[in-house]
Amino acid sequence: MKIKCFDATELPIQEWQDGCGSSTEIFCWPVASDFSLRASLEHITHTSFLKHNIEGERLSISLNKDPVSLIDQHQCQHILNDIGDSYQSASCDSIKLELQASPARFLNLEFNTERWSAQSCVITQKQRLPIGQAGVVYILAGEWSISGANCKILNANQGGWWLPDIGEGIVSPNTASSILIWVAVTPC
Repeated sequence: MKIKCFDATELPIQEWQDGCGSSTEIFCWPVASDFSLRASLEHITHTSFLKHNIEGERLSISLNKDPVSLIDQHQCQHILNDIGDSYQSASCDSIKLELQASPARFLNLEFNTERWSAQSCVITQKQRLPIGQAGVVYILAGEWSISGANCKILNANQGGWWLPDIGEGIVSPNTASSILIWVAVTPC
């Protein structure tokens, strides 16, 4: 399997019922309500709650330069101050998002903890994508070359995802100030 590229501007958008945001699903694997991995982009325009599911964990990664406050069901506040800051919680937890500046964007990964663990980081230089791991890359700035994928070049608001059976992949910045978010998903 190759890395599957996507353009977030071409993915379907689902408006939230409360009118405070929207979700764009990047992928769901396997494709069913009994998923093992699901990645999405969230665009929040007003104070609201992260949507929740019955099972699994959620890794929420900030795509903002402005702080965003997350308040869990115990009323503990967690502040994501910068791009790439993340917060992990159970998918069933009710997490309130309080915006410091509007709007806010997140890359969310929901995963089954019996099968996967996940962590994220900001990348600004060439990176080999490990064999035997799943993952997502999302371009925030610049232009990136990618090998082992069904595309060759990625720009802002584009990315790629893969399952552990890829042979190998490499992402390399082509321009100064290139930034991407990499979510490494490791089988348990």
